[in-house]
Amino acid sequence: MTDAALRSHPRAAEYARGTRIPVSRVVFYAGLSIFALVWFAPVFILIFTALKSASDFAHGGTFSLPRHIEWANFSKAWDVGIRIYFANSAMMTLVKVPTGVLIASLAAFALTFLRLPGERWIFTFFIVGLVVPIQMTLVPLTLLLRSVDLIDSLFGLFWIYLGFGLPFAILVMRGYMRSIPRELIDAAFIDGCTWFGVFWRIVLPLSKPAVVSLIIFDGIATWSEFILAQIFLRQNTNRTLPLGLVNFQTEFSTAYELLAAAQCITIVPLVLVYLFFQRYFVDGLSGSLKS
Repeated sequence: MTDAALRSHPRAAEYARGTRIPVSRVVFYAGLSIFALVWFAPVFILIFTALKSASDFAHGGTFSLPRHIEWANFSKAWDVGIRIYFANSAMMTLVKVPTGVLIASLAAFALTFLRLPGERWIFTFFIVGLVVPIQMTLVPLTLLLRSVDLIDSLFGLFWIYLGFGLPFAILVMRGYMRSIPRELIDAAFIDGCTWFGVFWRIVLPLSKPAVVSLIIFDGIATWSEFILAQIFLRQNTNRTLPLGLVNFQTEFSTAYELLAAAQCITIVPLVLVYLFFQRYFVDGLSGSLKS
């Protein structure tokens, strides 16, 4: 079709308007790009610092690019002690998170479908745990762990993490399970399922988005927790990753390049977990907050 034919077409003006990009859209995406760069600036600075040598950091400062890439910083940070801290955090997270999610799922299932007497008060009792500050519990928890000889023990810290994580997990799981039709439960009983069969074969698979969201939230919280670990862990061999990073700081100096390399090692598992489960993340949160 020639240019003259295009201009004479009845919908020529509409076609012309369709090829133009609205100014508002350009401004929106430009602002979004700038915001993304600002948001990721600390990550870029962290990576650049981890790749610098000590002399590069001393002479160039924080915002300079590395003149020589020092991949050895990661192996040095790993050998200094990150290996032990990483293993402790990995063991704590891999044991605590599935245990907490399973207990929260069982509790939410009971509160949603079993019609327990005083179910609202039981649920309220769990939710009260969300408003109790950690700082208020430090002295009672210290006395409790000391009485059972679990101070400076990853096993003792496990129970504290489990208790603090359950209120939010029960809230999320109960909210999601309430969106499951009761007819499915009744049909399962007609087919001969027990209560545990209903939970394991029907309710838990349908609650997969909420379970994955909890794995992400609880995994990040457990992996990066610092206050409780600092209070209850004393020996260097029992320290978790956030607490172990303090070892890169001394009274007179800080090995910033090794500290940055250690922090990069710390955040890699969190990024991988989120990227792997991100497609369930939004569905789990939206379903949990409906009711």
